[in-house]
Amino acid sequence: MKQAQRSPLGLIIVMLLGLITLSGCAKFTGGSVDSSSVSTTTSSTAAVLTKADQQISHSKITAAQGTLAAVKHPDTDVKSLATGLDYYQKAADALDKNQLSLAKVAFNTLENYHGTTDASFIQARETLHHQYSAVKLANSYYNTARDDLSVHELTEAKTAIDKLDQLEPIHPVIKKLQKKTLAMKQAIMNYEASQSTSSGSESSTVVSSTSSSDTSSNATSSSTSESSSSGTATSSADSATSSSELTTQDVLKDFQAAAGVTFAKTDQFNIIKQAKTYYEIDVLHDNGQAETDATPTDVYRYYPASGQVTKQNSVTGDFN
Repeated sequence: MKQAQRSPLGLIIVMLLGLITLSGCAKFTGGSVDSSSVSTTTSSTAAVLTKADQQISHSKITAAQGTLAAVKHPDTDVKSLATGLDYYQKAADALDKNQLSLAKVAFNTLENYHGTTDASFIQARETLHHQYSAVKLANSYYNTARDDLSVHELTEAKTAIDKLDQLEPIHPVIKKLQKKTLAMKQAIMNYEASQSTSSGSESSTVVSSTSSSDTSSNATSSSTSESSSSGTATSSADSATSSSELTTQDVLKDFQAAAGVTFAKTDQFNIIKQAKTYYEIDVLHDNGQAETDATPTDVYRYYPASGQVTKQNSVTGDFN
């Protein structure tokens, strides 16, 4: 009887020991699965970043964004790179549309973003900023040529157009602006042709009038004409002397004093146009970094007679 009572107790003990053993095995097995899952996730993230880097290197930014967005459980590296590409795309879109006011804000945000150290992203950002600087300069030359042409300052307009044509079209906007100057060139040719025709007609009239006069009148007219020509020549010489009193160094020195701006020692100054009443000056803010980095440029007009200095609006092209 006692032996019969002990048997169920022993059976219960054996069952408990079995459950404990199974529980331990389950925990061990579970731990193995978790470790494998972490390893697989890490490997998958690295593959995604590698693929995105390749796409960025080939300027396929939209494709890279799609690659990163497909990650179900993105880690910090994936999220940071995705954020950087978002800023990049906004700046690139504004630049493609030649909306420099929006581009300025977008590029400031892009430049100040340091959430990722991805090498491909950083290189792409530097390249885009270099294009941005070139587009700004192209717009400056185009707007100058347009303004000069509107007041028939043909020499100055030609100079600005030539400088625009010499720019390497590293961005589609530059190429578009270069094509738009074809109409300006044609307008200049038409205007010069009309002036040449008008000048020829006036010359013919003068000769006819002179030939119909008597010898005495011719002599008097000739004398008067020579006197007038002499006076004109003297006046032109005086004007030239007055204009040449200011050397390039003098102009730039006076401009810096009148601008009311503290320029850096590394800034570079270049007189790109000399009109009747003002000098147009490019100021390149050289930060001393590699050529791939941005080199912001500002354009000013300096009026020596009044000492006034105006700065060009990079969006509208107006000086104020």
